[in-house]
Amino acid sequence: MKSRLAIAVAALLMTSPAVASGGLSCRTGAPRPVQVDLGYGHVFGTPLVSSRLLDGGRNIPVEHPQWWLDRNEVRLVLTGPDSVREELRLVAKRRGAVYDGTIWRNGRSRWVRCREA
Repeated sequence: MKSRLAIAVAALLMTSPAVASGGLSCRTGAPRPVQVDLGYGHVFGTPLVSSRLLDGGRNIPVEHPQWWLDRNEVRLVLTGPDSVREELRLVAKRRGAVYDGTIWRNGRSRWVRCREA
C-alpha cells in the first residue's frame, strides 16, 4: 500500500508544472503608455533572460545591462543595442501584489505599476 501511495505522489509531482521562470510586466498610465516586459529565472542570481520596451505601442530595441528584483523592489536600466544611450530607468517598490514606482524615459519621469506576468 505504501509503495502505491509513493508512486502516486511521484507521478503527481512529475506532472506538475515547473516554475523555473517568471516575468514582470510594467506599464504607465496615460494615452501613450510605456510598457516594459521582463523574463527571468527563479533562482538566486539569475540573469534577466528577456526584455521588451514599448513606447506608445512602438517597439524600441533594447539591451538590459542592469537589473535588480527582490521581495521589496525592482530596479532596471535598459539601453539601446549599442549600450550607449539609456532608454529607460525604472525603480519600483512592492505594494502588496504589485510594484509601484517611477520610470525615466527621454528626460521625463512617469508613474508605473508592475505586475507578475
